[in-house]
Amino acid sequence: MKKLFDALKYHFIDSTAIITVTNPMYTALEMGPAGMSSETSMHARILGSVLTYVGFGSIYAQGRDLSKRMFGITESASERVKILHDTLYNFVYLSALQPPFYYAAGSRNIKEIAIGTAGSALMGLFSGPVAGYAVDSFRDFTGLKESERLPNFIKNQSPKTKKYAAALLTAASVGALATVYSLTR
Repeated sequence: MKKLFDALKYHFIDSTAIITVTNPMYTALEMGPAGMSSETSMHARILGSVLTYVGFGSIYAQGRDLSKRMFGITESASERVKILHDTLYNFVYLSALQPPFYYAAGSRNIKEIAIGTAGSALMGLFSGPVAGYAVDSFRDFTGLKESERLPNFIKNQSPKTKKYAAALLTAASVGALATVYSLTR
């Protein structure tokens, strides 16, 4: 039972970290270059968040952990190597999943789906390192696994302060989405 509970904690924390950093980025892409309506973008973000929490967050994070092991990337690897890995991993992950995702979110326009997918994959080159860093940080902030990636002034904070930081980052992400959607309606 403890293993299941621990797995669920990792899943929830990893999923929250991923959507906290990626939802604002993808909203900007969808409503900007891809030309999606705020309604379609909002459906995509809600669907993406739900899918992340029902399993895709764990698939992403566990796939990332597996990929790091396959390529011999350990905690002691240089930050440059970790960033390169997260960049390429995210690009491949998004290239494969975005077309069916945008279709499921309600887009039927091939151009919209193609631009959204290409843009997502290209944005994945930038969001991959951010998402990877967020997963490692949120695991540390919530006491699941210490991260060597964090600067000392953050690593040395109390567990309570770290948990507040995770909550604040998540709330700021939700606030950013609410602001963007309220300005475009």
